[in-house]
Amino acid sequence: MKNVEITGNHITINVRDNCRNVDWGHKNVIKILKRSLASLEKLIYSNATIITKKNNKKFSIDLLLCGDLKMKSLNIGFRSKNKTTDVLSFPLYHSLRKGSDEFVIPGELSLGDIIISRNIAKKQAKEFGLKIEEEVIHLFVHGLLHLLGYDHEVSKEEEIIMETLEKKVLTNIRNS
Repeated sequence: MKNVEITGNHITINVRDNCRNVDWGHKNVIKILKRSLASLEKLIYSNATIITKKNNKKFSIDLLLCGDLKMKSLNIGFRSKNKTTDVLSFPLYHSLRKGSDEFVIPGELSLGDIIISRNIAKKQAKEFGLKIEEEVIHLFVHGLLHLLGYDHEVSKEEEIIMETLEKKVLTNIRNS
């Protein structure tokens, strides 16, 4: 198991990988996440959220990269779906979106957990003509938006809002 802490000016991403062999693209994922920190901070401190540098100078996200057995187990346990999936998010707040009445305690803020299946990411990367690390970053951004309170499963309008933000953040990451 490989554990890595990626720290930026305001963000810390705690990455755990339960794969014994991290040659699947783990190092490139870490490299892209490090390069992405400024873009991720920009999203989190944007006018799309209620998080401010004044109240929350630091925040963290826990990321687990796992296989299908672990993902299927989590999907059964938390969503009653007897299958694997690409990404699961476990937010610590209902919504951190602009307009939310969520109370956020000042100080260091944990946003929650993102869990990504390496196997599904690999399949989807092939399907979309991407490198696996690009698909993992896409899934991470998708999971992060769920941590902030976005949910594409609620309505078509919400799906469009989430996809638009996702594309914006991924473009910023590619250009960083």
